[in-house]
Amino acid sequence: MPVVRTGEWSWARWVAVCALLVGLGWLGGAGQAWAHAAGLTSSTSEPVVLGIVPAVPGLDVRAVEFGARLSLVNDTGERVTVQPLPGSALSALPVVDPGGRTLWADPRIVAAGAGDRPPEGRADWEIPLRVGASTVNVVGEQRWPPPPDAGTWWLLTGLAVVLPTALAALACRGRPVGWGPAARVVLAGSTVAVIAAHVVHVYGSSLVPVEGTFIWLFLGAAGFAVLAWPIGLTGAYAVARGHPAGALLCLVAGALIAVIISPADMFSFHDAVVPYAWGADLDRFLIAVNVGGGLGVIAAATVLMRRAPAGAVGGE
Repeated sequence: MPVVRTGEWSWARWVAVCALLVGLGWLGGAGQAWAHAAGLTSSTSEPVVLGIVPAVPGLDVRAVEFGARLSLVNDTGERVTVQPLPGSALSALPVVDPGGRTLWADPRIVAAGAGDRPPEGRADWEIPLRVGASTVNVVGEQRWPPPPDAGTWWLLTGLAVVLPTALAALACRGRPVGWGPAARVVLAGSTVAVIAAHVVHVYGSSLVPVEGTFIWLFLGAAGFAVLAWPIGLTGAYAVARGHPAGALLCLVAGALIAVIISPADMFSFHDAVVPYAWGADLDRFLIAVNVGGGLGVIAAATVLMRRAPAGAVGGE
């Protein structure tokens, strides 16, 4: 009677358990900020600077990081002070010496973005500046672009769940034992695709912040995906070689990416403004692959784990 040798699974089980515990602990300690470069998140609106009234030669103010902050460059020869509105208790606003520059999240813009969407989809705001002895205003507006079709991205996420699951089940159909080359290709390929999509997502989001060293921005945005990526690639290689431990490692990588890391990014399905260097729709597609494909990897790995690969079967 054929039996399955299961002793070789033990090391993978320990790796899987340790990875999940480390991932959960990291999540609890670091929070959502690790999922986004420099803590940036999607939003329903963004600020647009229309100009400085009256204009001041050498003074430049613009919105950066998809409206998360304002940038001020002072080449006027005078000290520039960001002032609160009359009667406001705002404090800790920037003071920029000649030749200097600064970045800040202005509370007035934050408040404008937190409000309800006006019927016309825009709201005016202004920020007074003191330039030497003169007062000028940065004028702008908060704009609410049309929201995306969230249903499309949820549907794509669902398809990404079903595809690897169905292909893995079909590849195993009719085989009394073992995975077969088609099943190995499905699971290994799906795992690599999810990891690649997540790397591209992290890379594109790390290009948005206007200050900071890229490698630290990248690692900060990746968070404990730096654990999921090598686990998944190791699992994909093991699956391709027919090693029974590979399916468990693929499952762990899929769970880390789809269940722990990526759900915080799914607000991008509903928000119009997405802090991503290569376009909002590409990022939404990558997030759908991360979440849906990761869940599909979990399901496909489960299908394979219920069956021993042919190389793990021997006779008594």
